[in-house]
Amino acid sequence: MIGRLNKKSPLWLVSAALMLVVAGCSAMPSEGPLSAEIEQQGAESDYVVIDVNAEIVQTLASFDPVGLSRRFTRSNFRAAKNTIGVGDVLAITVYEAGEGGLFSSSEGSRAEFPVVAVDRRGRISIPYAGLIKVKGRTAYQVQEMIVRKLKGKAIQPQAVVNIIKNENNTIAVSGDINKPGLYPISLRGRRLLDMIAEAGGTKYPARETYVSFVRGDKRGVQLLKAVIETPNENIYVANGDRVYLSHDPQRFTVLGAINKPGIYKFDAPRVSVLEAVASAGGLNDLRADSTGLFVFRYETPDVLDKMGVSYKTTIRGRVPTIYRINMRHARSYFYAQSFLLQDKDSIYVANAASVEIGKVLRLLNFATSSVGNAVGISYGIQRLD
Repeated sequence: MIGRLNKKSPLWLVSAALMLVVAGCSAMPSEGPLSAEIEQQGAESDYVVIDVNAEIVQTLASFDPVGLSRRFTRSNFRAAKNTIGVGDVLAITVYEAGEGGLFSSSEGSRAEFPVVAVDRRGRISIPYAGLIKVKGRTAYQVQEMIVRKLKGKAIQPQAVVNIIKNENNTIAVSGDINKPGLYPISLRGRRLLDMIAEAGGTKYPARETYVSFVRGDKRGVQLLKAVIETPNENIYVANGDRVYLSHDPQRFTVLGAINKPGIYKFDAPRVSVLEAVASAGGLNDLRADSTGLFVFRYETPDVLDKMGVSYKTTIRGRVPTIYRINMRHARSYFYAQSFLLQDKDSIYVANAASVEIGKVLRLLNFATSSVGNAVGISYGIQRLD
């Protein structure tokens, strides 16, 4: 029968060292999961893992994300009508074909009403024509209404209506703009970039500025550079629209077995995965698993549907997605060159499995050498006793 281990016994020190090694294996410090762990956890979790190939890259390149033009489809086809609203001020002139009519005077056969304000009920009052409901109508439609009201009272009446103060047909432009405020919409119609230019332009570069466009209960967000480069995104504005410009530089994060991990700004309109890795100093030769380069992204469901990829969960309308690029294959460098990053993407390079094994071996070597020293000390103590 083996008795209790004496704390001065070398055997006790060996046992303690082995226990430390076992505990260290389960709590081994690591910057992130291994490639195999990401794949295994993906099968059990709510995110999807997609191996990047030529078809995936082509699908991503051809996908047209939902922008302002698709969300505000109707406004993209024609300019919004310049209608009259409460608070607008009109200038109205009524003409007659001959003298001796209702509006004849020493100055001629006409009457000018330079200041006619639209009341809270959307009406104006014209002598002999009475109250006229003008809210929601164009100046041309109001002209026709005045003529109909005066027919049979005036001599072949004609009317001219001009909107001299347009309180109704305005949009609000605010945020990181040089001259925020309310801006009127002209009769010919105004596009988004026209209003931004009238408001003095943005304070920051277009590639670092986002445009939030609000119409009623609809809201869309687009990078200002995309609005400039894509004509369809430069939509027509309408009464009551709100435009907010915000400075938010596009960024991506690089982590893991990389030489210079950190957060990087987009230094160009388009940045590929290959360029992003190069800007971070490239893969760490001593640690990196070349088969485990991952791009973490909240992907839109439309993209995954187009790829035929099934998913379980969405977070705020997006799917947690991991794209994996195996850099051990030469063709993957072309994929990485064509794979364009999006704002807030994260690149992670996994450690090679041998790195984790090396950590265990170093810990074991440290433990055994410590045990050897402890045995020698223990033996010396026993000799003294």
